Amino acid sequence: MKQWRTWLLPALLVAVQLALWPHHALPPLRAIALAGTTLVIGAALLWRRTRPVLTMIAVSIAIPAGELIAPRDSLLVVSAADMVALFSVAARRDGRTTAIATAGAVLVQAGVTALDDEVGADYLWIMLAVVAVYAAIAALGRRRGQWVRARAEAADRLAEAERAEREAAVAERRRLARELHDVTAHHLTSIVINASAAEMLATQRPELRPEALTYAARTGRDTLAALHRLVRILPADELPPDRPQSLADLAEAFAPLGQPVTTDLPPGDPPPAIADAAYGIAREALTNTLRYAPGRPVRLHLRYAREHAELVIDDDGQPDGPAVTGLGGGRGVTGMRERAAAVGGTVTAGRRDDGGWRVRAVLPLTAPSPRRRQWSPVVLDAVLVALLVVAPLSGLAVSAAEDGLTAPGIALVVLAVVAHPVPLFWRRSHPWPVFAAVAATTWLGPLLVGLAVIPSGTAWLFLFSAGAEFAAVYSVASRGKPAGLTWLSAGIAAISSAAALGTLIGLDPPDATEPATSLAARIFIAAFLAGVVAVLLAVPAGLSWLAGHLERGRRDRRHAREEGRVEAVLFRAADHARGERARVAAGLRDAVLQHAAQIPAAAARDDLPAVVAAARHALAAMRALLDGLGRPAEPYDRGVGSEAAGEVSPSPSE
Repeated sequence: MKQWRTWLLPALLVAVQLALWPHHALPPLRAIALAGTTLVIGAALLWRRTRPVLTMIAVSIAIPAGELIAPRDSLLVVSAADMVALFSVAARRDGRTTAIATAGAVLVQAGVTALDDEVGADYLWIMLAVVAVYAAIAALGRRRGQWVRARAEAADRLAEAERAEREAAVAERRRLARELHDVTAHHLTSIVINASAAEMLATQRPELRPEALTYAARTGRDTLAALHRLVRILPADELPPDRPQSLADLAEAFAPLGQPVTTDLPPGDPPPAIADAAYGIAREALTNTLRYAPGRPVRLHLRYAREHAELVIDDDGQPDGPAVTGLGGGRGVTGMRERAAAVGGTVTAGRRDDGGWRVRAVLPLTAPSPRRRQWSPVVLDAVLVALLVVAPLSGLAVSAAEDGLTAPGIALVVLAVVAHPVPLFWRRSHPWPVFAAVAATTWLGPLLVGLAVIPSGTAWLFLFSAGAEFAAVYSVASRGKPAGLTWLSAGIAAISSAAALGTLIGLDPPDATEPATSLAARIFIAAFLAGVVAVLLAVPAGLSWLAGHLERGRRDRRHAREEGRVEAVLFRAADHARGERARVAAGLRDAVLQHAAQIPAAAARDDLPAVVAAARHALAAMRALLDGLGRPAEPYDRGVGSEAAGEVSPSPSE
C-alpha cells in the first residue's frame, strides 16, 4: 500500500489548520497548546488504518480538549478528524464497533456544541443534523469496507481458481479413483465373495453353485455394461449416477450375498444435500463387511440431530467362514472421508472395544449461514429520505399559520411529502418500480390542491420534490434493465416534475389586487413555465442518469475483469480434468474390460473357478489403473491390499 495515502490527509488537515491561526490573537501558551493539540490529532490519524479504534478514542479526547483552551471555532478544520476516524472504524471493524463509535462521536459532538453555544431551541435541530452526518459517514465507511472486502474475495477466488488449475489433474485423478471404485468395485467384489463361498462350501451346500453362477452372469453383464458406458462418456462428461432409491434398497441388495443387514432408518430419504454422500459411505462400509465379516450381522443406523445426520455401520468383526482378502485397493476409508468432506462432514472408522468394526459419518444438515443483511445502504437511504423531507416539513408550520391549514390538512401534507421519497429504500433491488412510484407520487401535491383539500398557498411545499426523481433516475441508470432504455427515465422525470409544477401554478388562484386573467391565459402561462422548468430540470436529470450510467459501466468492467479471469482459469482446469478422464477411459478399455468380459462368459460355461479368477483379475486391473492415477494407498485402511490377489485368510487383516 502506498504510504502517501496514509499521511496525505492528516498533513493537509494540519497544514490548513495552522495556516488559519494568524487570524486569532492567542497568548503564547495557548497557541503552543493549540498547536500541540493539532499535531496530536494529525499524528493520531496516521494510525487510522491499522488502529482505527484507538485513533477514534485519541481524536475524541483531543478535540474537546482543544475546544477548552482555544477560542470558538479555532479547531474548525482539524475537528473534521473525528469524521475521518469514524470512517476508518466503519471500514475496518464490525458493525457493533461502528455503532458504538458512532454513538460516541455523537455524544462528544453534543458536548462540544453545548460548550460553544448555549443549549437553546435550535440545539435539537443541530443534534439531529449531527446524527444524520455521522450516520452517513459511518454508512459510507461500511460501504467502503464492503467494497474492499469484495475485491479481496475476488482476488481470493482468482487465487483459488489458479490453485485449482495447478491441481486440476491431481484432483480429477482423486475423484475418478473414488468414483470408479464405487461404480465397479462393489459389483466385482460381490461376485468374488459369492463365487468363493460357493466353491468353499461345494460339498456342504451344493445348491449355492448354480445360484453363484446365475448371480455372476447377471452381475457380470451389469458390470460390463457399466464399464462400457464409462468408457463411452468419460472423456466428455461426468460419471453417471449409480445410486438406488434409498439406503433401505442398498441394505436389501446385500441379502442375496448372505450378508444380513438390519436397518434403523427414519422415514423418507436423506436430504438431497447429503443423500449421495450417505449412500456412497454406506455402500463402501457394507462392501467391506463382505470381505472381513461375511455372513455376520451388520447394523445400518441413521439418525438426525438438529444440525447434522449421523450414519453408523457396525459389524461384529468375526466372520462365519474364511474372510476373502486382497480385494481392497487401499481407498475405502479415504474415499468415505472425501465423500463426507465434500458436504462438510467427517468419517471415523476403527475397531470397537468388543472387537467389532464401526464406521461413523457425521454429515451436516444445515446450509451455510446466509450473509447478513448490510445496513449501510439502508442508513444512506434514510439520510437521503430525511434530507428530501426536511425542507418541506420545516416550512409546514409557517404555511399552517399563514394559510390556515387544518389538522387533517397538515396530516395529508405530511403523508404526501413523506410518501414521495420513501420508495427510494428499494431503489437498488427494484429500480424501475421505484422510479414509477416516485414519479407517480409527484402528483400528490397537485391532487390535494386541485381537490381543495389543502389551500393553494401551501403548494410551494411540494417544490422540493425533484430531488427524489433525480435519485430514482440514478438508480435506474445504475441497475435498471434493459440498460439501453434507462435514458428514458431522465426525460420522464424532467417532464413529469415540470408538468406537476405547471399544474400547481395553474391551480394557484389570481391575486385579488392584480388584474383578472382569463383561464386560457393562465393555462398558457402554466404550460410555458412548465416547459421552461422541464428544460431546466433536464440538466440535473441528465447528469443523474450519466452518473448512474458511469457507475454501471465501472461495475460491469470490474465484474468482467475479476470473474472473467476466474472463468478462464476454471476453463483451463476443466480441460485438464477432461484429459484425465480420457486417459482413464483408455485404461478401462485396454485393461479392465477384457477381464470383466470373461466373467459372464465363464458363468455361461458353468466354470465357477474361472468366474472367480476373472473377477479377481478385473479387480487387480482396476487396482493397477487406480494406482496409476497417482493416489497413494492409505496405510491404515480396512481392506488395504497388502495381500496378493486371490489369497484367502482365516481372519480379518487390518
